[in-house]
Amino acid sequence: MPSQDAHISREPRGFPSPAADYKENRLKLDDLIVHPSATYFVRNKGLAMEPTFHAGDILIVDRAIVALDGRAVVVIYREQFLVRRITTTDDQVTLKADNPAFVDIVASSEQVDVWGVVAYAIHQVK
Repeated sequence: MPSQDAHISREPRGFPSPAADYKENRLKLDDLIVHPSATYFVRNKGLAMEPTFHAGDILIVDRAIVALDGRAVVVIYREQFLVRRITTTDDQVTLKADNPAFVDIVASSEQVDVWGVVAYAIHQVK
């Protein structure tokens, strides 16, 4: 008959799980934020960036990232916040929507204030 005293060992026993090699850390939203003091969450409105960003998507915008050509950015143009792809030349800025139904905006660099670069987008799957 076995002893009434139980001993629990913390040593691994048996064959190790092959899945242990693929164990990943839990995903945290904070891991997506590289520059916390310069990062903002904004809700996208409108259809200009369809199909990339949908109305209602949450955009993670980083103001510390340089707005390189082709990046999706949040800009202030004519006192309105817009999300567009940016292309710059010497003194001209082109703001292009991903949705072909919207015309490009061509303006001087003084008329466009780049507010930040869209780093991530979160949208609800319906």
